[in-house]
Amino acid sequence: MAEADTPEEAAAAEFAENKIKTYIMKYLFTLTCMLGFLNFCSRGNFGTIEEGDNKKPEGPVTSYTYSYSGTMAYPIDYYKLEKLEDGTVQLGYSHYDNDIHLIRVPEEVITKVTDMVEKYQLWKLKRSYRPKMEILDGYGWHVYIECEKGSISSGGTNAGPKSELSAGYHSINNYLDSLYTAAAPEDSLGIAYHNDWGN
Repeated sequence: MAEADTPEEAAAAEFAENKIKTYIMKYLFTLTCMLGFLNFCSRGNFGTIEEGDNKKPEGPVTSYTYSYSGTMAYPIDYYKLEKLEDGTVQLGYSHYDNDIHLIRVPEEVITKVTDMVEKYQLWKLKRSYRPKMEILDGYGWHVYIECEKGSISSGGTNAGPKSELSAGYHSINNYLDSLYTAAAPEDSLGIAYHNDWGN
C-alpha cells in the first residue's frame, strides 16, 4: 500500500485494498466450486449420456468378454470365458500385456458366471455410456455376454453405469482373476494375441 498524506487517505486506501482482496478471494472460491462441479458432472451418472437397451437373455452364459483399455495402454485388463466345441471351458486373461494367457477351467465356472449375471441383472446395462462433456482421451471398457438365447452388450468411454451394475461385471472379473491366479501349470492351454484372437 502506497504512503498516504492523511489518516483519512490511508484508511480509504486500506479499505480499497481489502475490497480488492475480498473480490479476488470470492472469485477464486467461485472458480474452485465451478471446476469441482464440472468435474462432478463429467463423471458418474449425473453427467453421463446412457443410450440403448439390452433385453434379458435366456439360458446359461456361453461366453463372457470384458476389456478395459486406455489411449496409451491397450489392453489394461482383458478376460474371455468361453465353452469350446470340444466341451473345454477356456479362460483367456491379460493384464497390461498383448499376450492372452489361456487356461482350462472347470465347467461349473459357466454356471457361476450365469448366476452372477442373474444376481446383478446385467441386462439392465445400457449399450453405451459417455460423458456429456467431450473428453478426447482417457479410458474405455466393454463387456459382451452371450447366452444360449440372446446377449448383453455394453461399453463406455470415460463413463459407466451406476455402481450396482458395474459391481456385477467387476465381481465376475474378480472371480475370473481368482481362477487364473489359482491355475496350475497343467491347466495352461497356451497363449493367444489380441491382434489375431477374436473378441
